[in-house]
Amino acid sequence: MSKLLIIGYIWPEPHRTAAGYRMLQIIDLFLSQHYEVTLCCAARIKPTSSEALESRGIPMIPIQLNNDDFDQLLQELQPDIVIYDRFLVEEQYGWRVRKVLPAALQILDTEDLHFLRDARKNHIENQISLIQSFKSELAIREISSIRRVDFSLIISSIEMEFLMNQYQMESSRIFHLPFLIDENDILDRCNKSVPFEERQGFCTIGNLRHAPNLDSVRQLKTAIWPQIRSELPEAQLFIYGSNAPQEVLEMHDPKTGFLVKGHVPSVDKALQKHRLLLAPLRYGAGLKGKIFDAMKNGIPSIMTNIAAEGMFGEHPAPGIIHDEPINFAQSAIVLYSDQKRWNEYANNGFKILKEIYKESAFAKALFQHIEQHRDKVYKSRTFDEQMMIYHADAHFKFMSYWINAKKGADSKL
Repeated sequence: MSKLLIIGYIWPEPHRTAAGYRMLQIIDLFLSQHYEVTLCCAARIKPTSSEALESRGIPMIPIQLNNDDFDQLLQELQPDIVIYDRFLVEEQYGWRVRKVLPAALQILDTEDLHFLRDARKNHIENQISLIQSFKSELAIREISSIRRVDFSLIISSIEMEFLMNQYQMESSRIFHLPFLIDENDILDRCNKSVPFEERQGFCTIGNLRHAPNLDSVRQLKTAIWPQIRSELPEAQLFIYGSNAPQEVLEMHDPKTGFLVKGHVPSVDKALQKHRLLLAPLRYGAGLKGKIFDAMKNGIPSIMTNIAAEGMFGEHPAPGIIHDEPINFAQSAIVLYSDQKRWNEYANNGFKILKEIYKESAFAKALFQHIEQHRDKVYKSRTFDEQMMIYHADAHFKFMSYWINAKKGADSKL
């Protein structure tokens, strides 16, 4: 039986974050191929992580940063494949994996391109040019990490094209793996979808600690919801999401129908109550879990271009796309009462799930890609790449030694 070790940035919380939901999908793909899967992480274990992993029989091993005990763990586990959950994890542990297990296949799950999200944020908030940010330290670090591993999982087709065009990334070094859904699940959801007349109100959802989502809620509160409420004075907007900061909690205002609900145990049950999802994201990267969840639950979306990016391919959108708040709000007002168009958009969503996100279309291709790379682990590195990896590993190794030495010196004071 082949062995997979996943090194997590945080323990996955599939019912709280899109990143956690995606990691669980990756785990399930490998379990379906009879891999022995182990997950380790230096973050604190939360009950919201334990249930999903324990039910699948996944060992959860706590580890420490900058600790040589991790080398012994690698020796004991002897994984055939190591997946890094985001480039920050590859920076921390990649040099140790390459030292202890040079034959192991290394895969980076980028989740989304962190530097691209950061570049868009800086462009919106600080008027820093995107081209300038594409050469930032963060960009250098993330692209270097992508080049050090054997290949990377990229969630968005747009980011696949971006990496190849902007950084001349070879197609063999990146693999498109979006959110996934079983075909039977799509059919079941379509048949059981809650109809227009049984739904009420607007909603939005997302981890409220995540900067793009926090900015989106601010946009709703100040620029969009007042317009909608003026036209639909009885309407309500439900704000769902975990980790709400005090700023968001203080936005709760029943008098204006702006209702901060926080975390919900079931995303599906929450979304099935409402008629429209609002996603006025101004920046971000990757695929948007809220739009994917909306399609699964037959709820059309009013969204920005950033929210829609990479989600629908060439298919008609499951809702309306506008960037300007006034047009965004007006579209929400009109669609809220237009049952014919609402049904059309809801059906678009189910068609997109079947055409773009069907699990079976990606599972076979992924494991074929893995086998191709396992056959030529040592043959795919140019001399320049070997030099880059050599110097990067030396940098991270001695940084780790320095941190440990500093800890030792501090403890004696």
